[in-house]
Amino acid sequence: MSVYAYPSQGPPAGSEVVVVFVHGAGSDHTVWRYQTRWLVGRGVAVWAPDLPGHGRSGGEPMASIEDWAKWLAFEIGDLGSPTVVGHSMGSLIALETAVAHPGSVGRLLLVGAAAEMPVHPDLIAAAEEDLPRAAAMIAEWSMPPAHRGGHLEPGLWEQGGVRRIVERSRPGVLAADLRACAAYDGTSRAEACVVPTTVVAGSEDRMVRARASRQLAQAIPGARYVEIAGAGHEPMLQNPREFNRLLWEILASDGKGSGL
Repeated sequence: MSVYAYPSQGPPAGSEVVVVFVHGAGSDHTVWRYQTRWLVGRGVAVWAPDLPGHGRSGGEPMASIEDWAKWLAFEIGDLGSPTVVGHSMGSLIALETAVAHPGSVGRLLLVGAAAEMPVHPDLIAAAEEDLPRAAAMIAEWSMPPAHRGGHLEPGLWEQGGVRRIVERSRPGVLAADLRACAAYDGTSRAEACVVPTTVVAGSEDRMVRARASRQLAQAIPGARYVEIAGAGHEPMLQNPREFNRLLWEILASDGKGSGL
């Protein structure tokens, strides 16, 4: 099975600094585009894969968060406990990896995350039968209520970008991802997490409410909670400057980065 990632040469084994990015349901590595290139430009080694069955990677999606965690732990086994940044479903994968595979993760940054992620029945049905409708629902719930067109980059439409990523996913992948999220009980796993963790939420997130992210942070011993004002479900896209500052601060706290 081939796995596509940014950078394309694969995990940079032996690098002093490694940040691993794990995308969410029906998505791919491009949701981290404002972070990966920004970090690489500052000499930080990163690895942002398309999960199996997603984006340009081969294979099939896993049936459970636990199976995803086994895959991730194997892939990053030679990286020396990297910082793992997960978004939505990717945050559950990151959490489970840290708990089930001790030593594989040095630090967690969980974005748009909750210990439990029940999925609306209408979204499951759309994911199984009408992918464009499912993509439209996800894009609508991911954006802040007042955010309907503008984008940091002139000529780009953020809501349309979210829809396009989901629409180009392979048939059945989004539905499988959503079922895996709905079936995962992360409450006890959160309580068992011992690695330093930061939970990041967008104040206007309607996919995973900020209060659920705050509750996750409260369940993880010693975890820090950060809320990015005005952002929705993808704060790394909707406010990349603030998100990147936070990420750099976390790396600097480990002595792995300094200054902007």
